[in-house]
Amino acid sequence: MQRDLRRLADTSFDLVVIGAGIYGALAAWDAARRGLTVALIDRGDFGGGTSFNSLKTLHGGLRSLQSLNLPQMRLFIRERRAMAQMAPHLVERLPFCVPTSWHPTRNALALGAALAITDAVAHDRNDGVDPDLHLPRSRMVSAAECLRLNPLIDARGVTGGAVWFDYQMRQPERIAVSAVRSADEAGATVANYVEAIDARREGGALQALAVRDGLTGDAFDVRTRAVLNAAGPWAGGLLTRLTGGAAAAPAPRLSRAMNLVVPRITERHGCGGLVDGRFLFAVPWRDVSIVGTSHDPHDGDADAPHGTPAQVERLLADARVAFPRVTFAARHVRLVHRGLLPMVSAAGAPVGLLKESAVVDHARDGHPGLFSIFSVRYTTARHTAAAAVDAACAATARGAAGAAPGGASARLSSAAFATRRALVDKARSADLPGTTPAGRERLALAYGAHLPEVMAIVRETPDQARPLSSTCAVTHAEILHAVRHEAAVTLADALARRTEAGTSGHPGPAARDAAAGVMAAALGWTPERLASEAQRVDALYPPPA
Repeated sequence: MQRDLRRLADTSFDLVVIGAGIYGALAAWDAARRGLTVALIDRGDFGGGTSFNSLKTLHGGLRSLQSLNLPQMRLFIRERRAMAQMAPHLVERLPFCVPTSWHPTRNALALGAALAITDAVAHDRNDGVDPDLHLPRSRMVSAAECLRLNPLIDARGVTGGAVWFDYQMRQPERIAVSAVRSADEAGATVANYVEAIDARREGGALQALAVRDGLTGDAFDVRTRAVLNAAGPWAGGLLTRLTGGAAAAPAPRLSRAMNLVVPRITERHGCGGLVDGRFLFAVPWRDVSIVGTSHDPHDGDADAPHGTPAQVERLLADARVAFPRVTFAARHVRLVHRGLLPMVSAAGAPVGLLKESAVVDHARDGHPGLFSIFSVRYTTARHTAAAAVDAACAATARGAAGAAPGGASARLSSAAFATRRALVDKARSADLPGTTPAGRERLALAYGAHLPEVMAIVRETPDQARPLSSTCAVTHAEILHAVRHEAAVTLADALARRTEAGTSGHPGPAARDAAAGVMAAALGWTPERLASEAQRVDALYPPPA
């Protein structure tokens, strides 16, 4: 998978998808499998926006019970299962534990009934799912057991606990890039760092997109019959550009969702603690914990600053209330996850997120061939992407309406293996110079069926099996693989969106510089470019305390 701008300029497409987060990537993959000629572009890197910034959880819709919305819960359960089928090597089971009290809606009877309903609605949650990922039934536990599983909360008033299971994405950035690569392998043309500038029309009909190469500044047109605006929080601004500011369905207002990556404070369970009547969660993730999620109105457009030190401090203050047995300070924050999501609240009202992602056909606004996704949740991305492609197929009379081959159970190309256990066992027993069985298992669960590509680089030059540093297990081979096979063109692409090196905090100067050296040699960077790339990586993280 490489940026091929000549192919982008020389092909006439049925559909161009703008925005290569999880929604756009899955839409491009779906459309390509249905037989459309597809292009996928993003003004930044694949999966580099809101898709990168999350609590990493695939939800089963437990909160839908608050409004007795069982159809919505059923959607979440089905899509949670579909994501586990689609990328079984990139998700793990994650148990959650929240306390019960004498509160009218948070007592043991109420939460026990809610979990019983959830289990009944999710009766088929494990159908077609890898055996290692089967989700157990929920359960109620004693107060003592709750405090053992969730030791972060104040013990006063705790009468018991509720335990349930969801999935956690170990490497959501690899789910996104694997979806892009799956689209590429299905025939789509994919390119990061290509920005959509304007829409070209003749007689009202869409003819092309004017785009700009973000790396060189070169501008050119991409011919297409339809455009899907999947730009996440930038969808509103993009819509204004593509319609020339003409009247169109307005984009929803934005809210700021924020999570903080901190040193490990949790064991196996996601721990829920109360602040202002709502649950805040601290979840274990790899060797760290993630605390969130806060939701606050966002002022300004999608490029306006957010996740500022003052906003981080407010979330830390909430965390101190929810989890009083932990010390939270700004110096503990290793990375700030901050994403912008559409909300339905009026100005001055508490944040209320859009309940479900929306697909809008702008033909009703006088812009045929233009569609937008206003996306909310990672869990339901596949479902909404399919609905958007349905709309594009119907409007353009191209491709097969209805489900793409494989439907909800289709697997990403990196998931072309029988079972997780077989994948791991094969990797652990492989003969690969300079690696350990545990290291090969880590690689297998990151790359899945694409692991042989990484192994080939190591066999070509065994020295590539070296870790980037004594504190960063990611290898030189993984950085080179990101360049050769996954269109990584910046140091941040490789460290934060192709490998796990920089996804839970700064990888450290030694790892950063080692990765930069690999990319400089592969891409011919000058010393000035190398220094600039290192500075951009450093800017992703809070300054050292």
